[in-house]
Amino acid sequence: MHAIRFHLRAPTHRDGPPPPSPETLRSGLACGLPAGARIEHAHLQVGPGTVDGVAFVLADDLLTAEAALTLACTALTEPTGPLPGWHLAHCALDTLLALGVHELPVFP
Repeated sequence: MHAIRFHLRAPTHRDGPPPPSPETLRSGLACGLPAGARIEHAHLQVGPGTVDGVAFVLADDLLTAEAALTLACTALTEPTGPLPGWHLAHCALDTLLALGVHELPVFP
């Protein structure tokens, strides 16, 4: 299992509705993963123009986990996804969390 941190941003010109609930986004991430990878659990913080999260991805290796979650985040930002037009700003291993040096963030 690999802890992958990601950050999505709304376009600056966006005046649309707020992002969907964390549950909807978790479901979208799970559906966007390629075969051979799955999300064990995820913690998401949804703001007016950002989504920050940590997903614990089960995959054969770290690179596969990062690539799988990047694809899932990209599916969220496609025109038919729950965050159309948004931008994936970051998606990579959370080194401190993986090493157990830092506690899992608590989101409201």
